[in-house]
Amino acid sequence: MVSAAVHQLVVQGVFLFTGVFSTCAAQFVFYQGAGDQKAMLLPLCNYLGIMLVGLIPLSSSKGGGKSPAAAAGSERVASSPASSVHSTASTAASNFEDGGDEPERTTSGLREHIAVIAGDASVWASDVSPSVPLMAESTELTRRQAGADADADADLRAPLELTAAPAKAFGSFSQLQLCIFVSVVLDFAGCVFSTIGLSMAGSGLYQVVYSSVICWSALMSRCVLKKRVSKEEWMGIALVTFGLAFSALGGSRDGRNNYVVLMGCFNTLVGAAFYGGNYVAGEYTLKLPERPEPKELCLKLGVACVAVIAVYQSVFVLPEWHELVTKPIADANGSTSSILVALVGYTLSQLAHGLTYFMMLGSSGAVTTGIMQSLRAVCVFAISSLLYCSHQESQCFDTRRGVATLIVVSGVMFYSWAKSQAGAAAAALPPPLARRKQKMVAGKNYVV
Repeated sequence: MVSAAVHQLVVQGVFLFTGVFSTCAAQFVFYQGAGDQKAMLLPLCNYLGIMLVGLIPLSSSKGGGKSPAAAAGSERVASSPASSVHSTASTAASNFEDGGDEPERTTSGLREHIAVIAGDASVWASDVSPSVPLMAESTELTRRQAGADADADADLRAPLELTAAPAKAFGSFSQLQLCIFVSVVLDFAGCVFSTIGLSMAGSGLYQVVYSSVICWSALMSRCVLKKRVSKEEWMGIALVTFGLAFSALGGSRDGRNNYVVLMGCFNTLVGAAFYGGNYVAGEYTLKLPERPEPKELCLKLGVACVAVIAVYQSVFVLPEWHELVTKPIADANGSTSSILVALVGYTLSQLAHGLTYFMMLGSSGAVTTGIMQSLRAVCVFAISSLLYCSHQESQCFDTRRGVATLIVVSGVMFYSWAKSQAGAAAAALPPPLARRKQKMVAGKNYVV
C-alpha cells in the first residue's frame, strides 16, 4: 500500500517536472537562437519523443479497446509547444475509471471529458430489458413510462448497431485512416501555432494562456460530440477565460513589445484550439470499431509527423542551414553544445512525460490532474521569471500577471472539480435513469 502510494507520487512528480522542463527548455533554445520556425528543430524533437512513447512497451498502460471514451478537459496535461499527441491518444482509454458525466473520467488533462461508449452501453443493455407491463388496467402514466423506457432503449441500440456496422470508406481511405489524417493535421497545426506563441509571448505567459485548452476541448466536445457541460463546468471555463483576458491587459509600456506579446498570446490561443480539436478527433478515433490501441495511435501520429518534418527539412532547411540555424545562433551568441544538450533533454523529457502519462491512466482523477496542471502553470511562470526576465520583459513577474495566473489556475481547478462531481453523480444513477439522462454520444476528457 505504502509502496504503491510512493510509486504514484514519484510518477506524478516526474510527470509534473517533465512538463515544466519541456517548456523552459524550449524557451532556452529560442533565446540561444536555434528556435527559427522555418528550421522546425523543436517540433522534430517533440515528435521524436512522442514516437518513442509508442515504441516502448508499458504493461500498466490501458488499451484503447476497453473504453475509447475521451477526455481534453482531461487536460492533457499539456506539455510544451506540441506535446499533445500522447495525451490525445490515451485520453480515451483513461476515462471510465474516473467516472464522468456518462460515467466519464476527467483528467488534467487534460480536464477533459468522458463518454459512454458502445462497449460500456452493451453491458447496460444486457442488464436492463424493456419490461413494460402490458396489463389492461395499466394507467396512462404507466404507458407513458413504458414509452420513455422504449425510447431510451432505442437510443441505446442505435449507437450499438452503428458500432457493429462495417467501417465507412471515404474514397480510397477508410474511416480510421481519415481520422488519423485529421489528427495529424490538427496536432501539427497546434504545434506550429504554439511554438510561435511561445517564442513571442515567453514561456511564462505561454503556459498560462495554454491552459485555455480545457475551454477549447469542452466547447468542441459540446458542439461536435454533443457533450453535456454542467453549469459548474461552464463557471470554470468562464474563470479561465476571464483570467486570460486579464493577463492580456498586463502589457509593457513599450507599444511594439506589447504588440508582440499579444500576438504571441493570440497564436497560443489558436494552437490550443487546434489541440482541443485534436482531442475530439482522437477520442472519436478511439471509439471506432477498428480503433487502434492508444499507444498505437500515439506511434502512428508521431511517425507521420516526424516523416513530414524530415522531408521538409531535407528539402528546405538543409540547403539553407547557415541562414536558418548557424547565423541566428551566432547573432544570439548562443552555444551550440548547450543547444544540443537542451534539444536532447527536451526529447527525453517528452518521452518521460508521455510514459508517465500512460502510467497514471486510471489512477489519477480529474482533481489531481487539475492540481498538477495548475502547479505546472505556476512553476513555469515562476521559473521563467527567475531565468528569463532579463531576456524578455513579458517573462517578468508583476502583480497583474500574478493575479491573472491565480484566476486561471483557480478556473482550471474548479473545472476539474466540477468534472469529478459530475462523474460521481452520473455513476450513482441507476442504469435506466442514466441512459435516459445521457445520450449515447462521446464526450471529452481534457487535460493540458
